[in-house]
Amino acid sequence: MRVFRAAIVVLTLLTTVAAAPSPAAAGGDRFVTRDGTQLKIGDRQFRFAGTNIYWLGLDENVGGVDYPTYFRIRDALDTAKAMGMTVVRSHMFVSSGHPKTLLPSKEAGYNDEAFRATDYAIAYAGKIGLRLIVPLTDNWAYYHGGHADFTKPYGLPDSAFYTDPRVIADYQAYVSHVMHHVNPLTGKRLVDDPAVMAWELGNELEGMTPEWINTNASLFAKWAPRQLIAAGRRFDIDPDTLSAPDVDIVDVHYYPPTAAKIRADAATVAASGKVYIAGEYASTAASDSLLDPLVADRNVTGMLSWSLFGHHDRHGFVQHDDGFTIHYPGDDERMTAANQAQIAYAEALGASAARRPAGTPLITSITKRGGLNIVEWRGAAGATGYRVERARTSHGPWKAAHSGLLTDNDTPWTDLTAPGDAWYRVVPAGGASSPALYAGGRETVLTDPLETFDIAAGHAGVEIQPGDDRAVVRPTGTGEAWVSWHRAGTRRVRFEVLAAQRPDVKVQVSDDGTTWRTVRADVDRRGSSGFTVTASTADADHVRIAWTGKRTGVSGATLWAADPAPVNSAPAPFELVTPASGATGVIGPRTYSWTPAAGAGYYTLTVSRNADLSDPEISVTGLAEPTFTSARDLDPATTWYWRVRATNAAGSTTAPAGTFTTRAVPTAPATIDDYEGYADDASLTAAYVRNTGGDPVTTSLVASPTGAGRAMRLDVTAGAAGYAGVTRTFAGAVDLWGQQGIELWLDRSGTQASITIQFVAAGVYWEHTLPAGGGSGVVRVPFTSFAQPPWAPSGDLDLQKVTQLSVYLGGGDSGQLIVDDVRAYPAA
Repeated sequence: MRVFRAAIVVLTLLTTVAAAPSPAAAGGDRFVTRDGTQLKIGDRQFRFAGTNIYWLGLDENVGGVDYPTYFRIRDALDTAKAMGMTVVRSHMFVSSGHPKTLLPSKEAGYNDEAFRATDYAIAYAGKIGLRLIVPLTDNWAYYHGGHADFTKPYGLPDSAFYTDPRVIADYQAYVSHVMHHVNPLTGKRLVDDPAVMAWELGNELEGMTPEWINTNASLFAKWAPRQLIAAGRRFDIDPDTLSAPDVDIVDVHYYPPTAAKIRADAATVAASGKVYIAGEYASTAASDSLLDPLVADRNVTGMLSWSLFGHHDRHGFVQHDDGFTIHYPGDDERMTAANQAQIAYAEALGASAARRPAGTPLITSITKRGGLNIVEWRGAAGATGYRVERARTSHGPWKAAHSGLLTDNDTPWTDLTAPGDAWYRVVPAGGASSPALYAGGRETVLTDPLETFDIAAGHAGVEIQPGDDRAVVRPTGTGEAWVSWHRAGTRRVRFEVLAAQRPDVKVQVSDDGTTWRTVRADVDRRGSSGFTVTASTADADHVRIAWTGKRTGVSGATLWAADPAPVNSAPAPFELVTPASGATGVIGPRTYSWTPAAGAGYYTLTVSRNADLSDPEISVTGLAEPTFTSARDLDPATTWYWRVRATNAAGSTTAPAGTFTTRAVPTAPATIDDYEGYADDASLTAAYVRNTGGDPVTTSLVASPTGAGRAMRLDVTAGAAGYAGVTRTFAGAVDLWGQQGIELWLDRSGTQASITIQFVAAGVYWEHTLPAGGGSGVVRVPFTSFAQPPWAPSGDLDLQKVTQLSVYLGGGDSGQLIVDDVRAYPAA
């Protein structure tokens, strides 16, 4: 495999690093050291708020498994820095078992191409003063591989990773290859780079033996004498790490975390003379109540949330669906509050959150829908909001094109008020604006920052290299060097180039993407080492930039093309679909839909209790799709009228108005379970399944304490888990819409445990805990008292889709609970 060689890029980044402000507060040029149970930088204790950015070396979230772009790496690290984080943990820096990993297989050997992203991430982290924790393998077999990749070549089980001498030798050789790798962007071996604070023996390793820990920790400590060694398993403390002389840091993970558990674990680790960190904790649990008590506990050295994702290369954020994703400033109130709690914790430990965004936004495209401009932009790290500004000339005057601030989740954004020629720029709150971009009334614009070749139609003889604050495409050899784009009706192009003298490039066009002809290009100097190369391309379908030498780097391309679907008349007629006209008993409704109107640029929805649509209850415009989801239900038992208007640059068309009547609120309770339908104890036990992670619990049918029928009895045997519970999954979703809460009859005379009632609605968990020591009788819990547990993904409460009911006893004591007549109760 080809090893990355880029002397020019090394010089460029090293110059940038030298010119950057010194991260003195973080002591970026000094190694983090251990002093007993504390970390230090110089003579000062180093405690930190941190986060996991697991994908920095290899990503799974954008277009399949691939190396992340330099922009995404830089943006995520800048975001962590903006939040006051000073340490980042990333277990994709080293990887195995996939063609794009560092070690695809034992037979194939090393793929040093995989160091490209790692090298850049480490160099950039060092530049901005962040420290890194690097797990060296993984317990789990995800896309980046793990310890099983070392046992598979020998046909051995996973457990042999810790015992077989051949496997251990292969793992050590792999670690040596990583640690002694020279980063061409810094000129340092990784073991000599203070940005790498600690090497972790592996992520959440289960099954480590004392011999394996001691052997590897000792060896790795010799290879990296100025860096630290960390170790830990999935949950709780691995006791063998406490006695290992060469392990500096014990890493514990929490899903969910509690302040009491963290403080207890930190005390245990400190008592053994080690440094304690929470290497992962559920970001959804980040709160003042969790983190404030940890500020004063000096045994708690570091808290690292799981896990941070930054901006997508084109627009918005990179998405990940594990339920613990962090975007800054936050996608919703819950995420925003969790982020603010992490920032407050970081600042309480002495870090500083950024007051201005890092970097600038970039408009990545201006497309058309119904002749209206749709602006898409790539965000800036740390930006809390954006203002899209519009002007008729490149010099302004610039005016806001909307009211208020937009977020990264509002892009692409449609300009509803200004069809025709316009200049646009995007300005982050407190930050520098994007470069201005022009779009004609009947043309679209595409900006390619050349972080990847995904937007290009093809390329040859070139590679993407990291530059200062952008990627740069340069030739790699002596053969042809070019990048091409396929975009029908391309009218003109502009390339941003880096060169000390006139660029050695030419612009070419083609009708078929095979036969190329050179067109006249204008070259304008931009700064001391930059130029713009522009050319008219006469509605060509294919365009490319080709190198005639090796001196020039290309850092961006902009292509203007004809609008592929121009409009000359108002949108075509269309019809309302949902709710059906004349429908009764409608719940909500949350969803409104209609057939698409050909040529529409956007839709406007109006809902009112008045036939003339006056005093609307819902009035929303700018809808790009023929559907709308409301955040709340309409008043029940009411007749409603609704209308949709389709608009484009040429005019508007309105569909015939519709009407529907909402369902009345129920006045009678809904039975969830009265325990009368079970034939025997076995059928009850089959329905109410024990949570096997908890202590033993048995279910049985008993005479109801209320004196009518039967009830369910739960007998708990105390164990190590400290809780016990059962769950019933309903055959079909239970509809509890309109009810006020859940009531149930409890006989608590046989237990002093706390009681947690939990249900799942539309895949979202909700729970409420009754304190220990309560009396017996009917208990009512309004739905407003149920909360989403911190370990579970968030979502809205949808009482039409209740699919599970659980009852848990907490406290770790043996005891007995009787449950009967579980119902949803209506309003008084």
